[in-house]
Amino acid sequence: MLNSLLILIFIRPFISSLAFPYADSIYSLFLLIFLLCWIMAKGLPLKEIKSLKYPLLLFICALLVSASLSYNKTAGLKELLKYANYLLIFLVIVSLVDREKTKIIRAIILAGFIIGLLTIYQYFFGFRHLLDYISKQGIPNQFALDYVSRRRVFFPFVTPNALAGYLIMLIPLTFIPRRKIWLLTPLVISLFLTQSLGAFISIFLGIIVYFRLQGKFKKRGLLILLALFAMAGIIFILKAETQKQHLQPFFSMTMRLTYWQETFQIIKAHPLIGIGPGNFDLPRSRYAHNSYLQLWAETGIFGLLAFIWLILSIIKSKLKSPLSDSRRAQIAILLTSCIVFLIHNLIDFTFFLPEVSFIWYILSGLLFYYH
Repeated sequence: MLNSLLILIFIRPFISSLAFPYADSIYSLFLLIFLLCWIMAKGLPLKEIKSLKYPLLLFICALLVSASLSYNKTAGLKELLKYANYLLIFLVIVSLVDREKTKIIRAIILAGFIIGLLTIYQYFFGFRHLLDYISKQGIPNQFALDYVSRRRVFFPFVTPNALAGYLIMLIPLTFIPRRKIWLLTPLVISLFLTQSLGAFISIFLGIIVYFRLQGKFKKRGLLILLALFAMAGIIFILKAETQKQHLQPFFSMTMRLTYWQETFQIIKAHPLIGIGPGNFDLPRSRYAHNSYLQLWAETGIFGLLAFIWLILSIIKSKLKSPLSDSRRAQIAILLTSCIVFLIHNLIDFTFFLPEVSFIWYILSGLLFYYH
């Protein structure tokens, strides 16, 4: 069964819920059946997750109540399917032994390595072919032309920021298998080619957290931070120089503030139980571009607090554990990967994209019960 699980984890990032919603639904249903079979065959890791039982139960209850009272119950059921997969994969990962967890990490890194190479190809060759196709087909979409002409890589995630949110989780993981530079290089290049300022800020803060957890901040750490700061500055300049207003960083931030204000109006109307999973929608966006606000809007204050409680419980369990130096380094890497995702979701919505968030739940499971 482990090999089947590795394959399912490996292909998850390649199935975009935005571009291929039907394929994503089929994958999610198949994954749910597989994970349920795994749990029935091997049992629930009740002893291992004892410290998480209350936040988990509260989060599940908040999801079920908000979904049952939502306007669009079909959308609610689809979203519940995603959450079921998230929670089940977390339980499955927690139940694995260390040798199996190492294989999981390798499968995740391998998928990221291939995606990194494909996005580099997209930058040098793919956009040219895409522009030629748009031109030949006479597609009258100026936004699409502007979007492609900026050459911000996005394969296979549809948006550059979603790809960046995925990459910043994987970059720290490449330091687990003895810091293999050939694994790291395409991921870093791909991240730069996304031109995602928010992702660079997130990983910048994540690296500070990493060295703080390690209890030391050497010259190498300072050089890494300076390099990230420089790349973020270059990205800001490149984006600000564009003549198209909707591609400028200031415009992007202004739109996010508008989305947040509109989301707060939904929260004010439904503060306790929310409008239901999958029922969130704004006049100009399907997402709030702040996953915590959207989670509050969809599941109510109890859903948001339960999720925060769950995160803090996982982090607390590792910070209090006595570990050897080698294990401490690995835990610091996993924790950094999880934290950069959480930081990035302050200004983005990858929490609601299963092709990205599924990986985060796996990493959270690895972090929680990594001996």
